Amino acid sequence: MTKSSRARRARAAARKAKPSTRRDAQGRVHLTVQRDPLSGRQHVVLQKPVFELAWQNEMAAATANTARGILGEAPSLKAAVELAQSVMAAVSRVIDAMLGQAPAGRVACRPGCDHCCYQSVGVTAPEALAIFDYLQRSLTPDERQALKARIGALYEKTRGLSAGERFSPDFPCPFLDSGSCSIYAVRPLSCRGMNSLDADECSARLRDPEARVEFLAKGFGGRSYMEPIRAFHAVSAGLQIGLSELYRLDMLPLELTAVLNLLLSGPQSMGADWVRGERPFESARGGDNSKSPGSRELSGTLAFGTRLNR
Repeated sequence: MTKSSRARRARAAARKAKPSTRRDAQGRVHLTVQRDPLSGRQHVVLQKPVFELAWQNEMAAATANTARGILGEAPSLKAAVELAQSVMAAVSRVIDAMLGQAPAGRVACRPGCDHCCYQSVGVTAPEALAIFDYLQRSLTPDERQALKARIGALYEKTRGLSAGERFSPDFPCPFLDSGSCSIYAVRPLSCRGMNSLDADECSARLRDPEARVEFLAKGFGGRSYMEPIRAFHAVSAGLQIGLSELYRLDMLPLELTAVLNLLLSGPQSMGADWVRGERPFESARGGDNSKSPGSRELSGTLAFGTRLNR
């Protein structure tokens, strides 16, 4: 075998070995790449549980493998959007199945019920890019300009507010239109997972000042359908640790209004810059509740686990 042949084989082997897991921004490693001894195919597994429940850990690992399958050896902006769309659709299928098994009348959410649409929403960069792609394709230039102005105005009003201060009837989601979500097809994972068991309670804690203060003092609470919440957290965790550890992409949580304000107002290269490993969304940080014991209890996340969005 010639020297050039050996070099080509070495490069091919190196390509097949990628991507490999790396430590995340906090120095943790959640994933391990394993090779099936029979087929030779590689797949990623969780090094140790992120969640208390086995099915959540299986869902997180499956999401990381989906990310690896769609992004391949080197992520692209198009593949990142495709991944987000695939994950969004998968979460909806899982949650729809869960809701289908709920007793009749148990879940209170109905069309036009928008009590949960008045708060800070955490998203990952792929979710934000999928939403931006949808807006680019579905809106006219005049509609995009109007949305840009609306998002910019909300961003200026809410910039610097805590999550508690942001939870207010004064700050509706910029995508809320007459009680309905105008980006329902690409709504964030967290929005898909929230399903209330008591609409009156939702209304009171948003619009009754005393009830809102009591709710915020607890950190988390309310009567919600837990399984869908835990499903979206599992998928979000798999997405975050998969792209962070396999591709060294910035997956720290972003705030929906802030990151869409950047995408609509900033350079068109932002998505491509992020795929290259840069951090163009740094100023849109937000939506990280991982340090809250209430959040860990709600999602079923173990203490050492990945960040949580909402």
